[in-house]
Parts: sequence; structure tokens; C-alpha cells
Amino acid sequence: MFWNAFVPVLLAAIAWPQAGSDPQPAQGSIASEPAKVHDLRVPTHLEGLDLVIPAQERLVFYVELDVAVLGKIRVGSLVITSNVEEYRAGLPRRGERAEDQPFSQRGFIQAKAAGGYMGYNVEHEINARILPQEWPRVIVHDYQSGSENRRREVMYGTRQGKPMSWYRRDRHCENCERREHFVSGLFSDAKHCEGCKRAEHRDWDAPVMQPIPEGALDMISAIFLARELVRTQTGRVDFPLLDKETWWDLSMVLGESAFIDTPAGTFACRAVKLDPRPPKPGDDLNEFKGLFGIHGTLSIWLDEATGVPVMIEGLVPLGPMNLDVAIVLAEYQDTPVGFKPADPTR
Repeated sequence: MFWNAFVPVLLAAIAWPQAGSDPQPAQGSIASEPAKVHDLRVPTHLEGLDLVIPAQERLVFYVELDVAVLGKIRVGSLVITSNVEEYRAGLPRRGERAEDQPFSQRGFIQAKAAGGYMGYNVEHEINARILPQEWPRVIVHDYQSGSENRRREVMYGTRQGKPMSWYRRDRHCENCERREHFVSGLFSDAKHCEGCKRAEHRDWDAPVMQPIPEGALDMISAIFLARELVRTQTGRVDFPLLDKETWWDLSMVLGESAFIDTPAGTFACRAVKLDPRPPKPGDDLNEFKGLFGIHGTLSIWLDEATGVPVMIEGLVPLGPMNLDVAIVLAEYQDTPVGFKPADPTR
């Protein structure tokens, strides 16, 4: 079904402390004033291009399929939020006070989709945490529930001086002895269910730890890097894209300009194309499933002044066909100064 292919979008809900929720100092002590939280700028291996996480932003998109004869059909919504929080690494050492430890920052990106089509429904979340440490530098949780249930988790960073990733996924258990996983037929004895979609019938596989190329990024981070490609007018960058336990060689290219009409208004945009290539000759490019289940090349239209994403488009498979999908901006909150609808007549 469409949504099975459509959504790698959303996250494992982890309770994050809100900004300003650090423990109160002990009576008689004087806490240092936390620094004001700003956008988080994370250096990358790409010269002159950083990954920037907005301190607080919320973008709401509509998801539309272009179906022959029927035209465009709205099948769901996508909400992308980001924030930056004060962060203290671990407990104070002996003789130190918590208030004497310097503040640093961590970034948090959440993409959350919900919707359905032809009886298939889904809620899918992806969380990405960017931490001020070598390992793990980034933690990504990818959880889906609804008609189908699955969980994936990946961490990556530098471990013992080498770029590494840690990945695990869950799957339907095979021939376990738990009686609650047994089903009975009308005229047959109870037996273990096969390939059901229930979340409670899935177990974690053993995690895989492996070396990865220098400078690899996950897909959520790549979307936010595209914002900086527009802001800095960088023509093209190439880097490894980490996808589960594999990676792809990704080219990100700055493209044409156009006015893009959305429910939130008309915006002057630049296109950024994300073009994946198999890391090994002969690998099947069709196996690549980017964000939102879009196969192959992904196009993002971003506001030319601020880099805020306005529309994401590409192709998704539905049985033997590929359908056009557009994810268009409907609402925005706490976006950068200067992000506003444009006047196409000027």
C-alpha cells in the first residue's frame, strides 16, 4: 500500500527536558546564569558549510498524492520541529558543583507524519538528537505504528578515533515459545503466528556496529544541511548518507529559482536536488528509500532568503506504478527573520 512505501518520517518519542528545567541549586549556593539558547551550529566535514539547528521552529506540511484521473489527493500531514537546549555532560566531579560546569548545547529535530490511504493508516516519527560529544554524536530513532509497526535506531560518531555507526531494528519474532504469540484456527491446534503486524509480536535484532565513511550524515540532518546550501549559495556538495546499516554517496546540488504556491502563501524559492548513488558498482539504486519513502532523486524547494523548506517532491511507488508526491507548507511558527510570502508580481 502507499503508506507502507511512503513514510520514513518520524520518531521514537523521548521525553526531553524543557529549556530552563535544570535542577535548582542547593540552598545557599549561587548558580551561574545559563547562556541564552541560540541556533546550534554544528561543524561538518564540508568546507564552509555547517549544519544549523534552529533554536525553536515548527513547520506543518500537507502531503498530497497526484493520482491519475482523481488529481491531487491530500493523504496526511507532516510536522517538523526543532529546538536547542542547554546541556551539561554528566555529573560533576568530586569537589565540583553543578553550577560550576559550563553549559553547552544539544539539538533536537523531530519529524512526525500521520495519515492514511485506502484503509492503510500510519503514525511515523523520526527523532534526531545532536550531542556535543564524539560518541554518540547523533542518535536517530525511527518508529512507526498503525497498520504496520516497526522500530529502528541508529547512532553514529567517532569511537576510539574512528567514524562508526551502531544500528538495530526489530522484526516479527520467529518460532518463539511465548503462548501469547500463538493463534488457533477453527479446526487446528494453536501455532505460532507468522509475519503479523502487531507491535507486541516484534523483537529487537542484535545491533550491528561498523565503520562508516568520514563525514557521513543521516537523512534528517541532510535536509537541514540543504537549508545552508541555499543560505550560503554553495553550488554542490557530496557526502556519504547513512541509511540504516548502509550508506549511499549523495550529491546535493543547488538548482533553479521559482515562485512556489502553498497553503501558507507564495514563496520565492531555490531548488536543491538530493541525488543518491550506490556506494558499490552494481548495487540496485531502487533499494534506496529516502525520507518520506521517496525513491531516487529528492527535490526540496527552500525559501531563497532563509532556507526554510517550502515544498518537497518526488516519486513514491504504489504497486507497479510510481506516483508524484508533494509535501507542501501549510503553517509555520518561529521561523527565521525574513521568512515571509513573496510578491510574484514584483
